[in-house]
Amino acid sequence: INNYKAAWLHIKKLEKAKFKDLRTSHWQKVIDEKKESLGHSSLKKIKSLATMLYNYAVKNDIAKKNYAEYIELPRQAKQEKQIFSDLDIKKMFNNADTVPWVDTILIMIYTGLRISEMLQLTKFNVDLEKQIITGGIKTDAGKDRMIPINKKILPYIKKWYQRNGQALVCREDDTPIPVKYYREKYYYPALKALKIQKLTPHACRHTFASLMAAANVDPLYTQRIIGHTDYAFTANEYTHPEIKELKKAIDKI
Repeated sequence: INNYKAAWLHIKKLEKAKFKDLRTSHWQKVIDEKKESLGHSSLKKIKSLATMLYNYAVKNDIAKKNYAEYIELPRQAKQEKQIFSDLDIKKMFNNADTVPWVDTILIMIYTGLRISEMLQLTKFNVDLEKQIITGGIKTDAGKDRMIPINKKILPYIKKWYQRNGQALVCREDDTPIPVKYYREKYYYPALKALKIQKLTPHACRHTFASLMAAANVDPLYTQRIIGHTDYAFTANEYTHPEIKELKKAIDKI
């Protein structure tokens, strides 16, 4: 929702135009005017919103064709994914009991969960006896996937489990935490307190994959835990790794 709202602010200048009169050039002008100030991801979201509007318009005979599909985005420079260093992670563990919310960052790093996935977990997603988290969203491969709880973060999972929150990771008043609020009020302040570089929450997911690769874990297991669609098809058809194998894999990091 926040992505759509942000994209709308950039195309709001077109709101008084009749949709049927808009052409590719109108949308392209928006992109061209914003390409110096916005990143590729933000520009892509603008095109995505325009495409969705056209899908609705064509379906309801408001427009004859989808002009958004002809929008050209600037070429994206390939960037190396940023991850937390071993020193960063060590600092987190050393301060997890004294600096609030650092333990939640470690939970993301050692599960590969997205920020939204972690914040949507409830006690029903956690089996402490079997030490498994069942959760995940976004894609068919990512939904309700089994994630073994790494022994290094088990104490933190148990701590949150003992709370009576509406979600596993919750606010002081036991209510769920919105993603934006968590990011701005808890996540970044925790990194600042530890004097760790300001990486996005998604860097935790990249760090997980990097740790698994460094531990020589079979990439198929890593992708199974992360919930990548391209792996899910292969796994469903051919491999079917047991949860105990996933547990062995995740405990290597």
